Amino acid sequence: LRYYCTFLTNYNYSNNKSVADKYQLIICHCTNCKRYTGSGFSANIIVPQTSFEYTKGTPKLYTDSSKRGVQVLREFCPDCGTPFTSRSSDDEEVVAVKSGTLDDEHRLKCSELEMEIYYHRKDGWVDGLGSEGVKKVDGSMGS
Repeated sequence: LRYYCTFLTNYNYSNNKSVADKYQLIICHCTNCKRYTGSGFSANIIVPQTSFEYTKGTPKLYTDSSKRGVQVLREFCPDCGTPFTSRSSDDEEVVAVKSGTLDDEHRLKCSELEMEIYYHRKDGWVDGLGSEGVKKVDGSMGS
């Protein structure tokens, strides 16, 4: 399983899941994750921390706080700002990897949403994703 930042050659990380594996996709609607990703939510796959390693490059670490009073450790690319991971300082078993950093082959395995957390903070427009009334364009807004 491979992941990349915007500068594909600068940072790679991997774990021992194979391409045949399905991934547990969790969306987080908490305010901090929205701000960290610059989006209406954070889409994550959950992997065992023991099998996660950076194979190239060293990320920058930002220490955030949570409503539970524990630290949230957030790793990102110091060159382009791509968010890589989030993990709770009181949970040494799993790491939440941002699904947008997956390579195309592995992103296809994220086809089923397992859970939405902090659902009460979900932005109203999110429910409109995929609805019939939303214009869909294969390309950018100016295409």
